[in-house]
Amino acid sequence: MTQRKLDATWLPPALLGAATFLIRYIYAGMDRVVWGDEPFYLWLGRSWFSGRGYHLWFVDHWDYHHTPGYPFITAVLTLLTRDMARASDWSYILFGAWLALVIYFLTRRIYGAKSALAAGLFIVLAPATAIMPLMWGTMTEPPYWALTMTGVFFAFRAFQHWRILDIALAGIFLALAYYVRPEAVVYLGAMGLILGLRALSRPPRIKNLGYPLLLGAVFLLVIFPYLAKVHQETGVWTISQKVGANFATAEGLALGDFRQFDIETWGLDSTGEHVRFFSRETADASALAYILNDPLAYARILYGNTRKLLVQLLNAHLFPVYLLIPLALAWFGKAWDRDRAWKELFLAFTLLPGLSFILFFVQERYIAALIPTLFIWAGHGMMQLGEWLQETTLQVAAGKRRLDGDARQPGRARKMGWLAWLPAALLMAFFLVITPRQANSAYLAGSVRPVHVQAGEALAPYVQPGDVVMSRYVAIAWHAGAEWLPTPAASIEETLAYARHHKAKFWAIDGYEAHKLRPQFAPLMDDPDNPPPGLTLLLTIPDPAGGEPVVIYQLTPES
Repeated sequence: MTQRKLDATWLPPALLGAATFLIRYIYAGMDRVVWGDEPFYLWLGRSWFSGRGYHLWFVDHWDYHHTPGYPFITAVLTLLTRDMARASDWSYILFGAWLALVIYFLTRRIYGAKSALAAGLFIVLAPATAIMPLMWGTMTEPPYWALTMTGVFFAFRAFQHWRILDIALAGIFLALAYYVRPEAVVYLGAMGLILGLRALSRPPRIKNLGYPLLLGAVFLLVIFPYLAKVHQETGVWTISQKVGANFATAEGLALGDFRQFDIETWGLDSTGEHVRFFSRETADASALAYILNDPLAYARILYGNTRKLLVQLLNAHLFPVYLLIPLALAWFGKAWDRDRAWKELFLAFTLLPGLSFILFFVQERYIAALIPTLFIWAGHGMMQLGEWLQETTLQVAAGKRRLDGDARQPGRARKMGWLAWLPAALLMAFFLVITPRQANSAYLAGSVRPVHVQAGEALAPYVQPGDVVMSRYVAIAWHAGAEWLPTPAASIEETLAYARHHKAKFWAIDGYEAHKLRPQFAPLMDDPDNPPPGLTLLLTIPDPAGGEPVVIYQLTPES
């Protein structure tokens, strides 16, 4: 390959990576709420790297709820940035660029360079990958997507050529993704299945079944230290500690009953000293036992989850309905040959991890695992549309001369090559406009509000190092610079006993929490000047948007 051709080959991914970095850097500068699981990961990384153990301070055991991949990433980046929230931002920036590039190279192998660039631009600019991870409350999506799709890329190379190195790399990257989010094990299963089908295709080569077996062996070898540690802590050998726990704590969420979900997740365990989510009592919850206990109820959950998946997927945050047009063009724009059919089947298997959440419960950030593959198809479909536009314009303009074999046609085609990019360019310009606006509607209702930041900042002057803020919403404690203790879904008396056990100094109550989820707390919100013994009103933070306020009490010592 000449130097000129080499430069032409690498220029598109280089520009794509630079564009991703720049746009992610700009979006990372937006104001956002640090909430949900993100503070857990950041605090775990801080505790781990400071030698205090891999657990949150109020938990008396090693944390098997949160795999250590993202805490490790953010802890390393915190050493470089000296700021935990900024470490999350840099993870989003760097892994966002990684994802765009791996999607480019995977798509180029399947559909060619033009479709690859279009798919990469979807990753760069569309709301699902460009802005939503900043708002979903975990920040694990960028590294998870980047690592899983890198594993998929090497699995596809093995799918084409049966190389041991590609299989080994696929297993390693899928295992690294597992350390970020354990549902990566479903990618392992999906890749193993499609590689097994390929090995048994005409002509069947039984020896090639060794490749999917090797994939699984490499994966298990890399994650075994973690599995051994979980077994040491829980006495259970399991590939994912979250499966049973999800069934134990998420039935209400799957059914749309948020008060039930609140009790299942944040109710007190039998000791009264821990909420269920962080209790050892949910460590050995059995998914199978849950299903067999009431199969009809579980069938209703599956039906509801399937409907929710379609509704949540086809919206402006993830995959807008209008993208079904390029998706259909990608699939049906041209007839398939045998090679194309195998490639499409491979891509279809990469949808299994996102679809698997139908078995549990459906949220945007979970089913977003479908998006990288859908964007590959959408990018290819946009180029199909562009090529149709270019060819149609040439034929209409040429008229009879085309039938006569006009020698000037190739030159005209080159001059009108920009038409092939016009549909994609218009869509990308549209994304540049609408993507930042999606941030305003990204937060889950009842889970986080901007007033939580204001409450934390108002409380911050009262907080001393080591002070504990009890709240249902972790964002309040995070933005106050305090340690956090989850408020249990319990009576006021049980909650105060729990708070004193964990040496909480402040209790922050949100209006939505008191009036929608925990009515036993409503008197503390409606009549804050007359609290029960043991509490003193400290602050009331109104919501500038007109919503419910946040009331903060200080716990007084028992007399």
